[in-house]
Amino acid sequence: MATTGSTPNRRFTDAEERSATVIARGTFVRGDLAGSDPVDVRGTLEGDCRVSAHCTVREGARVLGNIDATALMIAGEVEAGTLTAEKIEIRASARVRATVRALRVAIADGALYEGDLQTQDPESGPLLFREKRKDGEPRS
Repeated sequence: MATTGSTPNRRFTDAEERSATVIARGTFVRGDLAGSDPVDVRGTLEGDCRVSAHCTVREGARVLGNIDATALMIAGEVEAGTLTAEKIEIRASARVRATVRALRVAIADGALYEGDLQTQDPESGPLLFREKRKDGEPRS
């Protein structure tokens, strides 16, 4: 399902998507998951998730494995080797222990994050910035 109107979405999770594969609360899945449709994890997935769409790990959900998706929103618990997406949002209720690789990452105040963070622009290499003081001068 596509979004209507010409206004861009504030966050990638604001976009409406086609039908998602749902791992329901109270459901335990062991094994790898791959596909082209969005995935909504509300239960437990023990295995890798590779989708060419959004992946959502809801509050109370748990993923033990790598996740590779177009966009990833985490509100639950993820223990993995690597999380890879263009955009990753880690909400305040999230508990994440993994290496994160993304073009854009947002980590909410209160979230637990342990691991490496790799942000990279594929055309120019890593995204770097220099913090500036209010007067515009770089900090030493």
